[in-house]
Amino acid sequence: MSTTDQSIAPQSPPPETAFGMAISLLFWFCLLLAALFFAAVSLAPKLLDSLQLRSQFDRNQRQLVAMERQTEQLQRVIEAIQTDADFSAELTRIEFDAVLPGEEVIPVEMDLKLDLRSLETPALPPVQAVQEWFEPIVLRLASDTRLRNGFLGAAILLVIVSFTACAPAGTEDPSHPQGHDSLWGQFRKRYAR
Repeated sequence: MSTTDQSIAPQSPPPETAFGMAISLLFWFCLLLAALFFAAVSLAPKLLDSLQLRSQFDRNQRQLVAMERQTEQLQRVIEAIQTDADFSAELTRIEFDAVLPGEEVIPVEMDLKLDLRSLETPALPPVQAVQEWFEPIVLRLASDTRLRNGFLGAAILLVIVSFTACAPAGTEDPSHPQGHDSLWGQFRKRYAR
């Protein structure tokens, strides 16, 4: 081989040093953290809407069950009126305060009288709304403008830091500093052109 062939052959990159690996990890960590901050700000209002819709859905389901129970009870009353003559006669008598001949009526206070319209199905026991552990955080992040701006500012700052201080190294290898440079000197040599 001639000397010109050796100069054309690609040179292998120098091995990654611990300092260079730490810088690379810091670069990706900063970008990942910035992405998380941005995602939290942009997704918090949508997640809050979803949580509120889920709560409304659960409330509506409980109301639906209560109405279905009431409908079943009223359906049984309708069937009893249509099939049981004694029940319908008693119901009519109570509704119109009718008295059979020879029957004695004992006057009672109004709040003690039997009123069939006031009889309803027993209400369902109140169900405590289950709140997820992250709901207060989502509510605060979705509603607090200063907090949202702070997260966005932190994301911007992290992106700037990651691309300026933690960018991939130039051609100079910081693992072989000339002389005894400080850490700042190694950073400067790594990124200064």
